[in-house]
Amino acid sequence: MRIKLFFNLEKPELDIQYRKSLVSFIKHALEEYDENLYKELYKKGENKMKSFTFAPLLPEPKFRNEMIDLSQNYFQVVFSFYNYAHALHFYNSFVKQKNKKFSLYQNSITLNKILILPEKEITSNVIYIKMESPLIVRNHDRETLKDMYYSFEKKEEFEKYLKINIKEQMKNENLDESLLDEFKIEAVQPKKAIVKVYEYKIESSLGTFKLTGNKKLLKYLYQSGLGTKKGLGFGLFEII
Repeated sequence: MRIKLFFNLEKPELDIQYRKSLVSFIKHALEEYDENLYKELYKKGENKMKSFTFAPLLPEPKFRNEMIDLSQNYFQVVFSFYNYAHALHFYNSFVKQKNKKFSLYQNSITLNKILILPEKEITSNVIYIKMESPLIVRNHDRETLKDMYYSFEKKEEFEKYLKINIKEQMKNENLDESLLDEFKIEAVQPKKAIVKVYEYKIESSLGTFKLTGNKKLLKYLYQSGLGTKKGLGFGLFEII
């Protein structure tokens, strides 16, 4: 299920860490709507994998220092969900926030419109995709607790750890890991991007890619997002 939110901004600008603000908005909406669901997804001290992702769509963004200037005082956010029940709860929680001002750092947003978007049907084991929010691939060393991130430029590591990331997420959703056996990703017109996630600047990938694999797996990735840190607004793609 896909949902698009339309926000008005008090001022046509956003802090460079605007994804944190959007997560705060999500948490606020869920906590007011269903405290149990909020605790399930955002229990303090736990970094629970999310079965949803989102992509902010900003009008002509121009980056300056720690701020982003926009050409208009509005923006949109597309959400995609693998868990249909969660999608309905998110939708209802957003409806309760319509026309309410939500404060950001030296700014505010107001949700004024919500749309349910149609999903594309996957009929082939090959799809071409365009990343609407950056694809983050992470190698987490359990012994040192350090993270390494890879863009498409490091092809071998990128492909290896993307499959590991997907496998971990599939375990969380009780999906058969054998669905991943034939999965491949190929860069078509890729673009490397450096994104700021909290205090870190990390490598990520944008642009277009070719995915090959089981149709059930491709549908899962289409709905839940590709890569890691999906709950922070990374990994959403459109089928082209």
